[in-house]
Amino acid sequence: MISPSPKLIDWAQSVLPPDNFQIYPLRKEASSRDYFRVKLETETFIIMDSENDIESATKFLYVNKLFKSANVNCPTIHGFSDDLSYILLEDLGEEVLDVCEISNLDTFFKNILLELKKIYLLPTETLPKISNNELLSQTESFLNVFIYKDKKIDEKERSNLQTMRRHLVHALSLQPQVPSHSDFERRNMIKKNDKIYLIDFQDLHVGPVGIDLASLFYDHENYYDEKIIQTSVDAFIQENDFLEKEKIYNYIYTALAHRCMRIIGTFINYFNEGKLHNRKDDLEKFLKRLVFALDMINMNIERDIIKKLI
Repeated sequence: MISPSPKLIDWAQSVLPPDNFQIYPLRKEASSRDYFRVKLETETFIIMDSENDIESATKFLYVNKLFKSANVNCPTIHGFSDDLSYILLEDLGEEVLDVCEISNLDTFFKNILLELKKIYLLPTETLPKISNNELLSQTESFLNVFIYKDKKIDEKERSNLQTMRRHLVHALSLQPQVPSHSDFERRNMIKKNDKIYLIDFQDLHVGPVGIDLASLFYDHENYYDEKIIQTSVDAFIQENDFLEKEKIYNYIYTALAHRCMRIIGTFINYFNEGKLHNRKDDLEKFLKRLVFALDMINMNIERDIIKKLI
């Protein structure tokens, strides 16, 4: 487990009440940021350590302000260091939804999709817009998974997969472009006082509508009954009239394929650096989701190549 730096402890002592406090690391994610829970005698806070990623901290503060203005549920910011290395946040508790059972999925999807609708209504003028080049670069490391798993592919198969990368980006560019959290999955949602709060939202941008829906309905951990997904998607379409029922599932499956490739490539990069070994099981889950997505959009040749990895 990571430990807080002396600099972080000094800053915490300068902004918190003069109580004796304890600092505990939270689980490590696939990012350059670290998180710590600070326990005082009567209350707790979270410190986000962004010393190695000041740009991310800047974006986090901006998006938090946007979310608050639109009543999107997100943590309150209590302070930050002058250089933005550290941000003091409201502690939302430990009911992170990827490790908590959800008793009523219909209610969960209804409530969380209300938060997504609020995000769709955000002004887009000041948000970054993801380009086709960026979408393509996000899957650049994907093919390294074959080296990592010691599976060979020939030149024709490699060419097929490279063509698939470009095809997915083109298809994503044709989708409605909306404000997108980009990792709208249960591990980035925390329940507190019967409300669902969003975290890890600093990468908010304008992008394909399918990305957040794919993250929500087809994350790597949870497999939902398709009838529940269909009911929730149909209701969401009614609330957002720019969406077309005939196209929405293709949007979702296309985005799911791209998302899986992006995350798989990210995992491989971290694994090769000797990091995030606790996420190796997740690699297999994303590969299975990728096979599913390619099957649903009839990319059967590419699907069968990916099956070699499972």
